[in-house]
Amino acid sequence: MNVFSDKDEPHVLSFSEIKQAAERIEGGIIHTPLCEAKVSKYMDYNIYLKCENLQYTGSCAERGVRNALLAYGVEASQRGVIVPSRANMALGAAYQGGTLGVPVTVVMPERTPPAHAQRCSELGADVVLCGESLEDAIKYARKVHHDTKQILLSTDDPLVMAGLGTVGVEIIKQLPEADAVIVPVGGGALLASVLVACKKLKCSCLVYGAECSKVPKMMKALQAGRPVPVNVLPNLAEGISASIVGANAFSTIKGRLDRMLVVDEPYIARALISMLERERLVADGAGVCAVAAVMQGLVPELRGKRAVCIVSGGNIDCGRLARNIQRGLGSSGRLMRFAVPIPDHHGGLEQLAKIISEESAVLKSLVTEQMWVHSDVGTTWANVVVETANEEHATNFKDRLRDQYPTARFAVIDLDEKHKSTVR
Repeated sequence: MNVFSDKDEPHVLSFSEIKQAAERIEGGIIHTPLCEAKVSKYMDYNIYLKCENLQYTGSCAERGVRNALLAYGVEASQRGVIVPSRANMALGAAYQGGTLGVPVTVVMPERTPPAHAQRCSELGADVVLCGESLEDAIKYARKVHHDTKQILLSTDDPLVMAGLGTVGVEIIKQLPEADAVIVPVGGGALLASVLVACKKLKCSCLVYGAECSKVPKMMKALQAGRPVPVNVLPNLAEGISASIVGANAFSTIKGRLDRMLVVDEPYIARALISMLERERLVADGAGVCAVAAVMQGLVPELRGKRAVCIVSGGNIDCGRLARNIQRGLGSSGRLMRFAVPIPDHHGGLEQLAKIISEESAVLKSLVTEQMWVHSDVGTTWANVVVETANEEHATNFKDRLRDQYPTARFAVIDLDEKHKSTVR
């Protein structure tokens, strides 16, 4: 039995449950905007963004949590709820619990960014830090649930799933012409519920899932025909790094999903940069997985069609955001690190500086190294980091350096040509 589920028989979500949820949570969540992505001007796709990162606590999880708390009613107020989560479900439960007068305990891994735990506390939740991983937090929450009878809330709860499905209802209402919807996949609840809603309201609408290639739990489940655990490796899409998909979500999805997309991490980093610079939106790595799938070129059949990418969340602390920005700049070639041999006299650095200036690159770091150099004593190596405008600029700069320094060494992420981004 899946660790998220209390039932031996998986529940298949129905549209009537989503419709009831939409009526139940009305007035308690934000009807987030659906807008044409500015990046569409530079791509061969008509991309629209469903901005769930603009919910009060920064993710679509609020929808599911509010629906569950209202459905449980007095029972939730009397017993309280316990929620194992890295961020989104915890924040959503803390906020919605506070507005509805429901005692909330959130259980988060010890490595959770302090800012997330602090915000949950500020919203009125009791915060417990437990274990190294989300699975450890889940095990602890299940034990507390058994001992105290607090209601255990997870994304695979049918009531939570129904609330999440209101995202799909809004998408079709806001853009009836939508040809496809691409959904980030964690435990699978958002994908399952959006699939049910979109297929009911517009049967011709394609629904795709998108997950990080480092934790391909939904792809593995679809291949095996049942949820199977996968190893959780550190990755940029931490918010959707569940080790196994929910039993209820998988039963709802099985045999109905149009495509499952597995996104490489460098494109998640690129998508995060694009969201910041072009869309002026803060999203986390998990939230941009759908956009990243398009940027990676995984959906060529959607060229010229209206594709909605759900931006599922924007809960990212400043430290992690800064690291993700650096990773994104590096993966797109806009931060280039290289080492070149230069003569150990005043003219050596002067020539290198001249090339950097003439190529309009921005010098970010320069360190010379002599002690460990095995070439002649008149040569030193310069370890340099520069910023360039885009991938084309980086390529031209690299060619110029190679002409001047044939033995130059580069440390840059080179992406497979067939997966080069179509963003210009």
